[in-house]
Amino acid sequence: MKILLAVDGSAHAEIATRLLASLCLPSRTELGILTVVPEHTFLGGITLRKLNDAPTKNRVQQQKAIELLREIAQKVNTRHLKTESWVRWGNPAEEILKVSDEIGASLIILGAKGLTDQRTFRLGSVAQTMLKHARASILLARGRPDSDGQLTANIKETGTIKRALLATDGSRHSDMVANLLLDLALPRQSEVIVITALQSHITAWVKTPTLDFQTNQQLLIELQAAEENEARKITAEVEKRYQAKGYRTASLVIKGGAAESVLAASKKYKPDIIALGSRGLGGIESLLLGSVAERVARYAECSVLIGRSPR
Repeated sequence: MKILLAVDGSAHAEIATRLLASLCLPSRTELGILTVVPEHTFLGGITLRKLNDAPTKNRVQQQKAIELLREIAQKVNTRHLKTESWVRWGNPAEEILKVSDEIGASLIILGAKGLTDQRTFRLGSVAQTMLKHARASILLARGRPDSDGQLTANIKETGTIKRALLATDGSRHSDMVANLLLDLALPRQSEVIVITALQSHITAWVKTPTLDFQTNQQLLIELQAAEENEARKITAEVEKRYQAKGYRTASLVIKGGAAESVLAASKKYKPDIIALGSRGLGGIESLLLGSVAERVARYAECSVLIGRSPR
């Protein structure tokens, strides 16, 4: 597995670093650590750095970026991993995408918001770009605000992930993220809650507007029973895979919309991370990100892992 950690010195980037440090990554993992010095390019390729012609200032910025990377590497404890780091200048989102493609990253880890994003924003501009355009899976690190509205890590100071909420619907995308979460090797004391949503009644109403529900009550009852039975099978199969690796598990089957079900379960069980596929069973293959994944990524109060199958 090739992982790219993008950092900018923000509080959310600190949480991303702690989250990565909490994982028991296998020695074969290749880790890249990237920081980007923001630099806008004007017409004709002009940048303030070129106009200013201040090599001393540029060297200071470069050195600060290098020191940040060194500090991050120490926190992650990369001694047993093949590690490389980069300082890039330019548009942060563009540079992260470039490096990710250059190294063939399978997972990009970054903060849900950066240094320049307003506190009221649910997602930062760079995070939104990653969700829409990255080919790799995305792990957005997010902290919970405390009673004073200040950002605190939703992961303890030790970096331990105590609970993960894994959403599945039996699609290849949700199966992929289940495997990815296993590959990341959560701490063995972690609990994994597997959730799936029953949408048969909603879907039947929307997709079959000509269906007479009053005269087809029995049909709907049978449909819901069949779907619930299938949901139990799906969650049980996923649970077995995690139990075989020594994790404690539980499962939930909730009636309602997928995104709403995941967010409601998150509020109730307060996981440290939510994992789901980029698209579900109804996802259009040409889209990189489905509406459920986008909604969860935007409104969840914890870190979110979105698994994306290779194109």
